[in-house]
Amino acid sequence: MDSTLRYLIVMVVMLSVGTALADISKCVDAAGNITYTDAGCPEGTREVEKIPEVPSAETKKLRPKVPLKNRLDRLKNIQNYRGLVTPYGVLGVYGVMSLICFAAYWHDKRKARNRQWRTPETTLHILELLGGWPGGLVAQQVLRHKNRKASFQAVFWCIVALHGLIWADVLLDQQISSALLEFAKSFI
Repeated sequence: MDSTLRYLIVMVVMLSVGTALADISKCVDAAGNITYTDAGCPEGTREVEKIPEVPSAETKKLRPKVPLKNRLDRLKNIQNYRGLVTPYGVLGVYGVMSLICFAAYWHDKRKARNRQWRTPETTLHILELLGGWPGGLVAQQVLRHKNRKASFQAVFWCIVALHGLIWADVLLDQQISSALLEFAKSFI
């Protein structure tokens, strides 16, 4: 490694290390001269005042402790999430994930043609599950990729059916999930 690269690495490490908080001591010598130091007063001076260092904006502010039960109750309250999920937000997630999924199919198809290391099918299925199944469907038709393998298609269509079931539950005001929850509670 040449010296310039070594110097650059040392500088990056030094700049990335945070400084420790230390108290500042106000010291007075026999002549009345005042000095400030964070290493303690030198010999022949006496400490007049100890000033705690003010935390910078970078230090995290401690949040008040909230009991775990209260935090869990807030997580379970569906009203807290009503404003977070909007139709435009959901469509945006589907659009972005579809583009990512299409790109993953295209990348995998290119690797298959060049006989290189391929994208695992699990990765493609996870992208589909996260909302990218429309992009995966378009990629299967346009790129003619992964459209003949029966095991892949079975998992893909199960993911599409799951998304359809979730949308049906949303449109029916959570009647399906409520019925399934009540059914599950009957066994417990």
